[in-house]
Order: sequence, then structure tokens, then C-alpha cells
Amino acid sequence: MTSHLKNLTQRIVMKPAANSGVIVSMACMTVFLAQLGMMIYLPGVPAIAYSFHASSSVISLSLPIYLVGMAAPMLIWGHWGGRWGTKKVLMVSLLLFSLCSALLAQSNTIGTFLFLRFFQGFAASGMSVMARSLIAQRFKGAQLAKALSWLSIAFVISLGVGQYIGAVLINAAGWTATFWLLALGALFHTGLFFWFIPDSQQPERSSTGWKLYLTIVRHGPFLTPALMGGLGYGLLIAFNTAAPAIFQTVYQWSVTDYGNFGWAMSVAYMSGSLSVNRWVMSLGQSRFNTLGIRIIMAGSAAMTCAVIVAPTYALMMWLPYCFIVFGQAINYPVSLSQASENTPIEGPYTMAMCGFIHQLLAAFIGMTVSLVDAREPLHLAFISLLLACVIGKLNSVNQRFIKAS
Repeated sequence: MTSHLKNLTQRIVMKPAANSGVIVSMACMTVFLAQLGMMIYLPGVPAIAYSFHASSSVISLSLPIYLVGMAAPMLIWGHWGGRWGTKKVLMVSLLLFSLCSALLAQSNTIGTFLFLRFFQGFAASGMSVMARSLIAQRFKGAQLAKALSWLSIAFVISLGVGQYIGAVLINAAGWTATFWLLALGALFHTGLFFWFIPDSQQPERSSTGWKLYLTIVRHGPFLTPALMGGLGYGLLIAFNTAAPAIFQTVYQWSVTDYGNFGWAMSVAYMSGSLSVNRWVMSLGQSRFNTLGIRIIMAGSAAMTCAVIVAPTYALMMWLPYCFIVFGQAINYPVSLSQASENTPIEGPYTMAMCGFIHQLLAAFIGMTVSLVDAREPLHLAFISLLLACVIGKLNSVNQRFIKAS
């Protein structure tokens, strides 16, 4: 009788086994939430500045601060996941993200707002790392690459949907509504993870993990493509750091106008991501990524020339930027794949180091753009062109590594 009751209790509390589709969907939603935290409030930057009696350039620091929060603990989150398990650490990061978002909605000083943005990014870092770890635990080989591509698509959708939803919420209920949405979404997602995702396998415990990170970053064939992907990501962050103020002051765009611009970015990134799935096998990674980087360079050059010739037309800025986004959608997954293939250490450390490099570069670039106070279209165009040229140079170095291997 006791045994029967015990078995019955176990069946009642047993969580349903998650299939591959559920795991991919949950991981995608996690990445979507983490990126949404970065993007959703951007149309309301001028409104937030007005609320805190601060300049837009000061409020724009909240984006790179969020990225610093994502970059700084990335390796630590990987270490914690290895010690306590992916599911537990992911749920903790989701709860912390929800708490920070709720506190952001109630913040009443600029200092508190920026402080909480750092810890919101800290939580988003754990969400991002653990979502990728969840995928890596379930899939291997070509299936892993395919599953990771869905995470990229989740990121793409957040670019457009995030700003559009943000614009709608800000117009309807003010900028605080965007953070309340993030808080409730993360809390709901935590419950879904608790119920649908099984406990992770016994984590590996290694005392040499930190030394492995150092070995990886010193390896040139890994570091070069990792930097290519990170600088391309940083270029997008640079634009999104300065663009809200530029488009709403120089070009007199409304919050809704800028929110709608997110759809164009999403279409561009989605098109680039789908082109990778369609043609990378036939053209090869090296050749296809070179094409993507050339598109980035061409788009940056076209933007610079266009804003010189016609500085008062917004089309001259946002249309070339869409080509940059398209090229980066090619560059990011291919460069990440190249870095993974050329790592001296196999395992989760490579992905954690890639994420750390990407977020660190994006945070540094975003912070620099905020501090130089790039308020003119030409300033932003020059920054984009400079970053594109550096990416092109790194690609040349990467080609030499590929030929030598």
C-alpha cells in the first residue's frame, strides 16, 4: 500500500518529458526575452530622459550598461551552470531578470535606473548562456547548428517586434509599461521551465575551467572569427545606441515611426539568416562569410556617402543600415561556426568565451558611442564605416589562417 501511494505521488508530481521542439522553443523564448530587454524601451529614450530630467545621451548609456552587465558575468554563469545544473541556474537568472525589470518600472532617479539596468543585463547574461547550453546538451553535430540557427532567428525577431511592441506600449501607457511586460514575461517563463524542462544531467566539475578559457582566447584561428562576429554585433549596437535620438531629433520621427523601423531591420536580418541556411553548404563558410562582410562594408560606405550628400533625408541612413544588418546576419553565425571549429578546447567553454567576447565588444562600442555623444548622422556613419573596415581586415587575417590549416 505504501509503495503504491509512493508511485502514485511520483506520477502526479512528475513533469512531462520535453521533446526537442519544446526545448528549442523554450530556449528561443529565453533568448528573445534577453534581447527584448535590450531593445523594447529604445523608442521611449526621449520620454525617459524627460521623466528623469536628463539628456537623451545620458539615458542612452543604459544600453551599453546593459551590455556590460551581460558581458561581465558570462564566464561566471557558465561556471555556475557546470556546478549546479543548467535548469536551476536558468530559472534563477529568469527570476532575477523579472525582479530587476519590475524595479526599473518603479525607479525614480537616473542613478537607480542605470544601476538596475546593469543587473538586468547581468540576469540576461545567464539567460543567454544557459539557453545555448540547454541546446548543446540536447543536440550534436549538424542538428546542433540547425538548432542554434533558431536562436539567431529569435534574436532577429526581437529586433523588430521588440521596438514595435515598445512603441505601442509607450504610446498607450508610458515607458514603464515596457519593463512591466518584461517582468511578467520572465516570471511566466520561469514557471514554464519548471514544469516542462527536465532537470539537467549531473554537471561536470572541473577545477581547470578558468585555465581553459585562457588557452582558447590565445588561439589565433579561434580569436579572429570571434572578433569578426563581435565587432559586427558591436556595429549594430553602435547604431541602436545613437539612432533613437538622431531619428527623433534630426529627422523628426515619432516614437511610432522609430518602432516601425524595427520591422525593416527584422526583415533584413531574417533575410540574411535564411540565406545562410540556403546557401552556406553550397558556397562554403569562408566564401559566404566574405560575401557577408563585403555587404557590411558596402552598406557602411553607402551610408557615409549618402548622409554627406543628403543629410536631411532619413532614407539615406536607414536603408544602407538594413544592408549592414543583412550582412551581419550572414557574418555572425558563420564566424561563430568558424570559431567553434578552430577552438583548441572542445566543450561549452568555447561558446561561453565567444559570448563573452561578443558582449564585451558590444558594450565597449556602445559605451564609446554614448560618451562621444554622436548626435549627427555623419558621426554615426563614420563610426559604422570604421568598424566595417576593421571587420574586413580581420577577415583577411582569417583567410590566411584557413589556407594555412
